[in-house]
Amino acid sequence: MKKNISKEQIVDTALELMRNKNDIRGLNLREIARTLGCAHTNLYNYFPSYTDLLWETHTALQEIFMEMLKERIMNAKTADLKLRYFFDTFVDIYLTNKGWFRLAWLEYIGENRPERDAVVTEHTFTELTQYISDIWQELHGNPPDKDQTGRVLHNTHCYIVGEISNYVSGRGLIENEAELKGYIVDQAVNILTLCLQKG
Repeated sequence: MKKNISKEQIVDTALELMRNKNDIRGLNLREIARTLGCAHTNLYNYFPSYTDLLWETHTALQEIFMEMLKERIMNAKTADLKLRYFFDTFVDIYLTNKGWFRLAWLEYIGENRPERDAVVTEHTFTELTQYISDIWQELHGNPPDKDQTGRVLHNTHCYIVGEISNYVSGRGLIENEAELKGYIVDQAVNILTLCLQKG
């Protein structure tokens, strides 16, 4: 059995195992340790509980998402495409990794949220708002109001989370995943555009 495992290996393995799990609480430290080939007691050197590990994976997931988003937006040739790619990244990651979506938005993790997770979440939101602001300026020649952009982005993202929550729970109006993806992206672009234009 391995003895030398890192915190990063544990987080990466946990994320891979929960990528498409319907119940991320169905995973546990023993299963993660088995996959890593080490004793589960080794994991306690880094994480006193499974809840602590879930918070760490929640933080790591935001960083993974931002890397994927940056890469996709860099491949867009026009501002219109950047806006579509922006929302397409959310929808694609959420639908392709339903366990990650549950971890990010549906699963209750615990009361004692680590400060690092709150800081990373705030930083992620600030970065996302800046992306939208930059894309809007490229499209229309002037930057939108920063506070309004943050509110509109938040509301648009809540729409996306709602649609995907309905789908993953088997209660969506659109059952075809490819059709749903296109529909959500179209609606997200429309919602954001209409709301920012009103400002």
